[in-house]
Amino acid sequence: DPNKFAGRIRRKDWDEIIYNPEKPMLNRAIQSNLAPGSTFKPLVALAALEKGIIDENTTFHCPGGMSIYGHYHSCHNKRGHGTVNLHRALAVSCDVYFYNVGNRLGIDNLAKYGEMASLGKETGIDLPFEFRGILPSSRWKARTLRQQWFPGETISVSIGQGYLTMTPLQLAVMTGGISMGGVWQKPHLVKDPAKIEPRRGDVSLDNVNQVIYGMYGVVNQGGTGGAARLPGIEVCGKTGTAQLASNQLIRSSARLAAELKDNAWFVAFAPRVNPEIVVAVLFEAGGHGDQAAPIARDVMKAYFDKKNRNVNRLPTLALAPHGAR
Repeated sequence: DPNKFAGRIRRKDWDEIIYNPEKPMLNRAIQSNLAPGSTFKPLVALAALEKGIIDENTTFHCPGGMSIYGHYHSCHNKRGHGTVNLHRALAVSCDVYFYNVGNRLGIDNLAKYGEMASLGKETGIDLPFEFRGILPSSRWKARTLRQQWFPGETISVSIGQGYLTMTPLQLAVMTGGISMGGVWQKPHLVKDPAKIEPRRGDVSLDNVNQVIYGMYGVVNQGGTGGAARLPGIEVCGKTGTAQLASNQLIRSSARLAAELKDNAWFVAFAPRVNPEIVVAVLFEAGGHGDQAAPIARDVMKAYFDKKNRNVNRLPTLALAPHGAR
């Protein structure tokens, strides 16, 4: 209740706020430092395309999981997705496809493109106390944990788990840069600030378009984010289901399973060509990422509805006559 801050707040009220397990004083947009799950896969795909690890025709077979480095990694679809190419892998969020891609790519290549997309550092938005997240690399692990990086750890990072964390704003910035063809903007809260030059990534527009096409499939071609579809608007997106602990720990206790329910993520932009809006949704303990998709849909619908209302309100004299230039 903001009214409690209008004067001198009572100790009782302050204690209720700071000890509330829902953490109401946490600015989640810039301070929720969490694994993004499969919303990270578009950047993994872009990195692999850029490094020549895969192309749009590269396929991997998904039987429901795979064993690698002595550990079995399951796909979210236990029955498997069959043989999938990049477009289908993004649309249905096939984990096995991205296990293979991440293993071929390596953690330091992932980190290189993550850094290009503003991960692992503050976005620079004009708000205080922004968290920077964690973009793991072999150098990061040696510096922070005094340990070497093991190839098996890359497998988890390739699907947005492991040491990787980011804020919802970082996810929005990362995705916005992809939507703009590899041009990353510094976010801000002022409509018309002093001009801020964007950063242009050294990426192929053809490769970016392959990723965007996959994100289009997520929403419009039988993918995991169909609930974000909007009539007449080409929405592109990516679902993410992010675990808070390992399967082994969660299975050990019914109490932990209830307390550590997966976070649901969804990130989207629209329209596909000349995008105007990007929305990142974190639905804490929401379960699967498809549960966050309708939230993003409603935000985008409100934006486009308002835009259309404003256009329709223009006075007749303000409109250019037919055929005028």
